[in-house]
Amino acid sequence: MQVEKMEQTSIDIVRSPEDLADLDELLWNVLWRPLGLSRNIRQELKVDGEAIELISKAGNTAAGCLVAVWTAPEELELRHLAVVPEAHNCGVGRLLVMRLIEIAKKRGCRRLHTIARNTSSTFFRKVGFRRASGAPPDHPVFRKHGITFELMEMVLEPAPEASEPFTSI
Repeated sequence: MQVEKMEQTSIDIVRSPEDLADLDELLWNVLWRPLGLSRNIRQELKVDGEAIELISKAGNTAAGCLVAVWTAPEELELRHLAVVPEAHNCGVGRLLVMRLIEIAKKRGCRRLHTIARNTSSTFFRKVGFRRASGAPPDHPVFRKHGITFELMEMVLEPAPEASEPFTSI
């Protein structure tokens, strides 16, 4: 897949079983399969809270996806962000994060945080995150692959409009 024009890329909330399957497959292939992690690792890493799942498609092909979870009434954790290698440096990741920020602000979120891999912390800085206090987790499988983590956050000013209704499957 070649993602040449961002105008052809859509960012949507995951609502259908097909989009959910595409999201799971993309996360598996981009984030976890290369590390030899189990196929059900997403379920093992799952945290409680209402999820926001976004998918980016170039035509009918998934180019990127994002999963975030409400961890408190005004706090959202960006749990997973994946973009297919062919779509790197095309703005897909940035568009996914910007759409998440738009949704978060409309719902009154004041803080967006993530546990960024060292391989993606530069990207998160470019889209407005900064280092957060605290000790990041350490995981032997990730460490074996040279992956460390950094706690990062973004403070948000909620949008003045009323909360946006949101549904997740």
